[in-house]
Amino acid sequence: MALLTKDDLRHQSRFAWLCLAALLAAALALWMIDKRAAAWGTLAAVLGCLGVLLPPRERMAALPMRLRRLPRDLDAAPVLASLLSTPGYGLNWFHGANPYDEVVHLVSGLLAGAVLAGLILADGRPRSAWALARHGLVFGLALAVGWEVLEWALGLIGHAVDTVTDILLTTLGATAGGLLWQRGRR
Repeated sequence: MALLTKDDLRHQSRFAWLCLAALLAAALALWMIDKRAAAWGTLAAVLGCLGVLLPPRERMAALPMRLRRLPRDLDAAPVLASLLSTPGYGLNWFHGANPYDEVVHLVSGLLAGAVLAGLILADGRPRSAWALARHGLVFGLALAVGWEVLEWALGLIGHAVDTVTDILLTTLGATAGGLLWQRGRR
């Protein structure tokens, strides 16, 4: 059997591919303004996102059921998160006197929470909003703390108020993202 069939391609999210094209355009734009390291980093994100988009996971029996059933609409989530954070790294928008860092943490949390809800709801069993909120809260907190530890290890971390704000916004975003995904799927 072919690695990718026409049926596989028909299942894929056109929006995710459009976002990937925008991410590739961002890499090209960064290259053109001589931000080569950021362009390479963005190209690495493109390759990582291709690893999410291309595999025909619906027919990959080795994958857990929840991953096989994850709605393809959610394939755009990592691409959008990458696209959103690219100017922050490439153009140093994270370090200015602006709310960019906060917006990125909130929206990335929303996207991650939606993916989590998609995975939880993939078994078809109904879940209460409270149950999804709890899962989103714990997941968002773990994701945010993990990210802040990575920032600390790489020497990117700001002051304590920034760290706490980032953790709270990512956690809030993940909680809200899960609830919004559930509401939108009804």
